[in-house]
Amino acid sequence: MKRKAQNDVEIGKNAKRAALGEITNNTAGEVGGNLKKSMKKGLTNIMSKGKESLKVRETKSSMLRQSFRKKVVKEETVKEGKAKGQELTKEDVNSSGSDKSGVSSSSEEILLCELDSSSGSVLEVEVETEGKVYTIVSPPRKTPPQGVVDFDLETAGDPAQHAEYAFQTFQYYKHRESIFNVPSYIEAQNEITEAMRAILVDWLVEVQESFELNHETLYTAVKLTDLYLAKKQVKKEDLQLVGATAALIASKVDERIPPMVDDFLYVCDDAYTRDQIMKMERKMLGVVGFDLGFSLSYRFLRRYGRVCKVTMPVLTLARYILESSLLEYSMNVQLSESTLGAAALVLAFKIKGIEGYESTLEYYSGYVSSDLEPTVKGLLDMLNKPPKENLKTVRSKYSHKVFHEVATIPLPTSVSL
Repeated sequence: MKRKAQNDVEIGKNAKRAALGEITNNTAGEVGGNLKKSMKKGLTNIMSKGKESLKVRETKSSMLRQSFRKKVVKEETVKEGKAKGQELTKEDVNSSGSDKSGVSSSSEEILLCELDSSSGSVLEVEVETEGKVYTIVSPPRKTPPQGVVDFDLETAGDPAQHAEYAFQTFQYYKHRESIFNVPSYIEAQNEITEAMRAILVDWLVEVQESFELNHETLYTAVKLTDLYLAKKQVKKEDLQLVGATAALIASKVDERIPPMVDDFLYVCDDAYTRDQIMKMERKMLGVVGFDLGFSLSYRFLRRYGRVCKVTMPVLTLARYILESSLLEYSMNVQLSESTLGAAALVLAFKIKGIEGYESTLEYYSGYVSSDLEPTVKGLLDMLNKPPKENLKTVRSKYSHKVFHEVATIPLPTSVSL
């Protein structure tokens, strides 16, 4: 990518690129807009292969499942015969569900999951292993209390909704929150302050917009940055290197086509070398133990918004509140992501004057109003603070009509839960 020649023409020789020390908060028509155009040229399109190149290989597990299904057919045939008063021979039963695969279900245990709306439904499966018969009992599917809509049951037919396991998935996310809890670390940093961290996060929001990255990528980058700063001393001149590296790692996790290393060096105004950012990448992954499966407040917010069936303007307002909290050091240490996501949605409801969500949100989040009240009030105080000149990216972003101009909505001075 001919970055220098191209940007001399588009940006002008006197323009400054978005280095950390010179946050410009450019509009789409300035550096940010030109950066988007230049970045697109550096991305490679992935061409999908034709259907004729796809092959399906029958594995041992799939053959076992087929064997199990045929076993069920045999049992149903026997039941039908007894109901009709017929005596079926062994050959009759085998012919109704003969297994030509040659693989017995006794060679491996088969676990099944069932989505059932009836509270008393229990799935029992008998599996024969090494001559012994085991009964696997699946507990009944958990159903919400009366008055709460079973969102996962409504979306059971949509494979994109992950309905069968959505509830368990977010319970698992909540379980792992304590593992990745960020302790208070600013006091232990010799050169890094809360204000410097806020400038870095504001710059990461600008990078996310310029590269057109997913919002999950932004939240992952901020979480990685905090986890690293909580365990390692960082010089102020290396703070942008930490943020850029965190964004690079996050892009590899959450993006289909992540930006290249040279792209991140460019937005750092070439303040670092390729070797430095790759060395920092290895170091950062080692510090977090190569475990990037931490929870994100953004994912919790989207889940809570779906089950409460909020409209897009309300969800966007909650996203604005949540994204603004990324700049606040106190909102990102010793506070769980699920609490923050639920509190952001509750505050959006309060600003919009929406009621009737309490029972649904309590069931799916596990939090009652008293649990969220301190965080909700903290978020409201954060929004009512006068904006700083060097921290305007989030507010400018959500003042656009694409985001329903939610940043311009009048805010109450207080809310009551």
